[in-house]
Amino acid sequence: MPMDTEVYESPYADPDELRSSTVDRSQLFLEDGELGSGNFGTVMKGIYKMRKTEKPVAVKILKNDDNIQSVTDEMLREANVMQQLDNPYIVRMIGICEAESLMLVMELAELGPLHKFLQKHKYNITELVHQVSMGMKYLEEHNFVHRDLAARNVLLVTQHYAKISDFGLSKAVAEEQNYYKAKGHGKWPVKWYAPECMNYLKFSSKSDVWSFGGMKGNEVMQMIESGNRMDAPLNCPPEMYDLMRTCWTYKLVF
Repeated sequence: MPMDTEVYESPYADPDELRSSTVDRSQLFLEDGELGSGNFGTVMKGIYKMRKTEKPVAVKILKNDDNIQSVTDEMLREANVMQQLDNPYIVRMIGICEAESLMLVMELAELGPLHKFLQKHKYNITELVHQVSMGMKYLEEHNFVHRDLAARNVLLVTQHYAKISDFGLSKAVAEEQNYYKAKGHGKWPVKWYAPECMNYLKFSSKSDVWSFGGMKGNEVMQMIESGNRMDAPLNCPPEMYDLMRTCWTYKLVF
């Protein structure tokens, strides 16, 4: 299907200034209000003051009441994974800031998660899902499994530019093995997991493909339940299309 896959220029496109692994607290200014929250902390909007300019950023902050070593290690593992990734369809890790709390500083996707955006904007789902597939292709080529791909973990920079986020469960995969095997079950998004993940604790690019299909299926179901239907085929008589629409009626009453 022909489509324009041009990537919009990211405001974080200066690799010489942004690829440092750490961020000094004096360069980081947090704004009021949360962008979101997760298992380990909250995400807030901030301003990162660089040498020549300043940019808005998303800052994941470890919760004060969770400031224990195991949780800190989890956040640092996520940061380590993200710092190894460099792709236009993956949220960019800017650096780690260790101050009053551990903070992960990432590029900001202003429009938020895909699943909320698509509740009001269905028209460009194909374009956005295509971009997600390109990001997942990059992960496979670099031997990473995401393990938590869902529409809630795809963020929008613009209405036409999506990026994969949330690498808290991601793992590097040894080339000779092609999969990661978990030591036991955890707090997993089982709705999106392939059977081999639950039965054998094995995760691979193939199980990420399963999650990708689940992500698309969820959005398609939302479209159907909202009343969206396939357009009439070329040269289809109006009477025939009316019959097709009747057959597609949701909760048809007999």
